[in-house]
Amino acid sequence: MMLEIERLSDPFQKFSRDLVASNMQVIKKGMNHPFIVFTERAKSFCSIWTERFSWLMKTEEALRSFKKRIDKIEETRGVFHNLREARDRTSSGYISDILVVIPDSNRKVEYQIYDAFGEVLRTSRPLLFDLHLIKLKGRKLEEVTPKGFWRYE
Repeated sequence: MMLEIERLSDPFQKFSRDLVASNMQVIKKGMNHPFIVFTERAKSFCSIWTERFSWLMKTEEALRSFKKRIDKIEETRGVFHNLREARDRTSSGYISDILVVIPDSNRKVEYQIYDAFGEVLRTSRPLLFDLHLIKLKGRKLEEVTPKGFWRYE
């Protein structure tokens, strides 16, 4: 019997996001109130998070900043995200793929998106990001969103 990774990826991503979200509250308290005594589990998780996954926090900050700017552009239909493994290309070992969906070709909107992306690149070194701009041209969002990408809210 063969293990089907694709069927497991969506539930795994949801579980992963839920786990990170629930533990972020503990971590946030640890950063905002460092003199509060935490359990050993929370202390070790906080240590691992800040020492080994600082790139993940930087990536989240960059994505949040990018999403804020994109949300101001009315013509966009969504921002999607995917982490791609790139062992020898980055210090983190990952590249963040960002996909922005717009209804149709529109130079003004495209330049606004590229401008927002340029800001991410300037402020988020040494992280690597790839931008993908998708034009719906009458298609449904589900038709143009590649597997593995999830909507960034």
